[in-house]
Amino acid sequence: MSDAGPPVEPTPQRERAPQPSSQYTGIFRDKVVRVMAYVAAGLVIAFLVTVVSALFTGVLVPSGPRTVAEKDMAVAAAAIEAGSTDAAVWGRYVATLIAVEQYSRAQGVIDDARASLDDSATAEFTIAEARLHYARGRYEDAVEAADAAQKQISEQHEAALAGGGERARIARLGGLHANHAAAALIKAYSYEALGEWGKAIEQFDAYLESTPSAADILIDRGLAKIEAGDTPGAEADLRSALAFLPDDREALDGLASIGVTP
Repeated sequence: MSDAGPPVEPTPQRERAPQPSSQYTGIFRDKVVRVMAYVAAGLVIAFLVTVVSALFTGVLVPSGPRTVAEKDMAVAAAAIEAGSTDAAVWGRYVATLIAVEQYSRAQGVIDDARASLDDSATAEFTIAEARLHYARGRYEDAVEAADAAQKQISEQHEAALAGGGERARIARLGGLHANHAAAALIKAYSYEALGEWGKAIEQFDAYLESTPSAADILIDRGLAKIEAGDTPGAEADLRSALAFLPDDREALDGLASIGVTP
């Protein structure tokens, strides 16, 4: 007989419960990776929603200015935001606002500037107001404001001369502030818009006294002389302009309109 004991029944093996197949594979088995992926996807969706909404509402704009006027406006606005008290900077800001037809905003800036800054010597804000009137088609108001600016500048210049010393020396060397001539141009173009060609020519004359080689203004005066019936004067101005701008189409067309070849 065998010494072996009774046969031992094998211990039944517990069946392993079936495991559900995982929906994640590769690195996405890691919970942290999955969370990061969800967050990233959410940010992308939010960004796309923002872009689409902006395209529909017109809010989305390029990262930089689209035109020279917008660039100038951004530069002037940044200077003002930084605390500039230079009246000329404020004046340039108003000019750029006018250029992009933000007239109400331009008037608001003029009002703010007058309340806190001194433009007594330059009439910067009065000139700005004249430009604004012109842009709005208020030509008589533009002439009135330009007159006021010229008067203010002339009075300040005379006061500087009368005061003597260094201030008088600077006034003599510098002459009238450039805004005095700028006001003459505003008046010239306003009179043109009103059909008062003789007065427009007088203002072009005043401007050209200080800047005789301004070819674009020579052309404008020449065209005004055509309207006024001064053919010889128009020819002289347009030919003078062509000496600086030989192929200027406006000047050439002006000569052609009065039957003159360049």
